[in-house]
Amino acid sequence: MQQQLKIKDREKVELYFSGRGLADKDLLSKSDPQCYIYLKQGQDGEEKLIGKTEVRDNNLNPDWKTSVVLDFIFEIHQFLKIVVMDHDGKKIEDDDIIGTLNTTVGSVMGSKNQIYIGQLTHNNKKTGRLIIKADKRKEIGDTNEMIFWQWHATKVKNMDGWFGVSDPFLRFLKWHQNSDWLLVHETEFIKNNENPIWKPFEIPHDKLHDENPQQPFKIELWDNQTNGKHQFIGAIEVTIEQIVFKEIHQFIVKTPKGEFGGNLGVKFIEKPTFIDYLKGGDQINLLIAIDFTGSNGDPSSSLSLHYNDPNNLNQYQNALKQVAEILLNYDYDKKVPVFGFGGIPSLPKFKKSSVDNCFPLNGNQSDPEVFGLDGIMNTYQTALNHIDLSGPTIFGPVIENALSIAKANIKKDIYSVLLIMTDGQIDDMNHCLQLIKKAYQLPLSIIIVGVGHANFKMMEQLDGDNEQHERDLVQFVPFVQHSQIPGDLAKELLAELPDQFLRYKQLIGKYPNPPKDIDLSKIQ
Repeated sequence: MQQQLKIKDREKVELYFSGRGLADKDLLSKSDPQCYIYLKQGQDGEEKLIGKTEVRDNNLNPDWKTSVVLDFIFEIHQFLKIVVMDHDGKKIEDDDIIGTLNTTVGSVMGSKNQIYIGQLTHNNKKTGRLIIKADKRKEIGDTNEMIFWQWHATKVKNMDGWFGVSDPFLRFLKWHQNSDWLLVHETEFIKNNENPIWKPFEIPHDKLHDENPQQPFKIELWDNQTNGKHQFIGAIEVTIEQIVFKEIHQFIVKTPKGEFGGNLGVKFIEKPTFIDYLKGGDQINLLIAIDFTGSNGDPSSSLSLHYNDPNNLNQYQNALKQVAEILLNYDYDKKVPVFGFGGIPSLPKFKKSSVDNCFPLNGNQSDPEVFGLDGIMNTYQTALNHIDLSGPTIFGPVIENALSIAKANIKKDIYSVLLIMTDGQIDDMNHCLQLIKKAYQLPLSIIIVGVGHANFKMMEQLDGDNEQHERDLVQFVPFVQHSQIPGDLAKELLAELPDQFLRYKQLIGKYPNPPKDIDLSKIQ
C-alpha cells in the first residue's frame, strides 16, 4: 500500500514574486508595494501567513527579492493567496490593499517555465499583474545514503573476433564472507559498442560495503551473448573511499591473462526530481474513460450511480473534478480526451447499434479532446442523455488506446495518465494484465476509481502493490473509502504518480531538459 511521505521527504520549492502595472494608491508619489503570502493545505486546511516580502518604495513594477519556501505536495490542492499592499506606515492597518490573487501551488508548478502570471483584483477592478516564479529549493546538509552514478567505458576488448564488437555490461559484487562475492547489481548490455555509456542507477551504500568505505567491492566487465554464455572480459576491485574521498574516477580493467580489457570510468550525478522534469518542460496528459455498463443503473433514477442530481455531484462527477483539477495544472493546452465504454452510444455525431468499449464522449472520433474542467464536466453530463447502458465491463480497448497515445508522446516529453472510473468487475482481466506489462516502458500511469459498493478484489489485483514489476504504474482506490474528506480521493489516487513518473524516466535513462533561464525583471 502507499506509504505516506514524511515532511522531510517532500521536495521543497521556493517562490519569487514580481508585480507589473500595479495600481497607484498614493497621490504625491507611487505606491510602495509589499506582498503578503498565505497558504492553505487542502480544502479543510487552515489558511496561514507563510511569508511577506520587503517593501519596494515608489515602484509599480517591483521585483521582490524576498522569497518563500514551502513543501510541494503534488497530490493535494495547496491554495495560495497573495495580497499586495501599499505600505504607508508601521501598522498594517495604515496600508491600502492594491490587489489580491488566488491560485494554487500546482498552477504555479505546472506553468510553462514555472512562471505563473495572474491578475490582481480589488473591489472587482483589475489592479495589475502578479508574476510568481518557482524554483527547486536545494537543502544544505541533507544526508543521502544512496549513490546515484553513471558508469562508462572506453576501448573495451573485442571478444567477438571478426564477427562484430563486444556487447558490454557490468556486474557489481559485494564481498560476503559466507558466499564469497555476492552479485548486487547488473547493468544493461550495450550492443556492438567498445565505448559504452550505461544508464545511471541508484544503489544504497550498504549494498556495496558493510558500513566500511574501505571495504573493496568488485566490478566485472562482461560481453553479452544471446545464448546466455556471456564472456568474461575482466574485473577491478575498488572502494567507496577511493571513488568518493580520493576522487579516483578512472580504472584500467585487466583480463585474466593480464591483457588490457578496457578503461572504466564513473561520474556522480545529482538525482533528478519531479520538479526538475517540470522545469525542463515535461507535461502530464490526462485521459479519461467512464463506465457506462448497465450495473450503474438508469441515469434517470435517483438510485443510479450516473444520476444527474442538480444539487450534488454524483460519484463519477466528484472523481472527475478532484483528479482533473490537479492534473490539468501540468498540461499546457488543457485538452483532455474523454471516452466511454460498456454502453451503446447514440450521440449526435456518433451512433452505434451495439455496445462499444471505447467511444469518444463528445461524439468526435477524429478529435475526442475537450477543453479544461468545464469541458470534461459538461461533456459527461450531456452524454448521459445519449447513451444506453449495456455491458460487459471491458477495459482492454481503452487501455490499448492509452498505450497508442503514450507511444506517440514518447519523444514529446508528455506523460499520460489514464483515469478509469468503473462500478464493477473486469471481464477481460488477463488481457488487461498483458496490456499493463506492455506499458512498463511507456510514459503512462493508470489510476482507477471504484464507484459504488461492488466487490473490487480484481481491481486490487491490477494495482499489484505487493507484486514485483519493472515499475508500478497502476493505482486503484474505491471512492466510498475516501468520500468524507474533500480532496482525499485525489490525494490517495495521485500520491504515487510522481514516483511512477520518475521510475519511468530512470528506466529509459532520460534526464530532464535544461530549464530556460528567464529574468523576471525583463517580463513586462
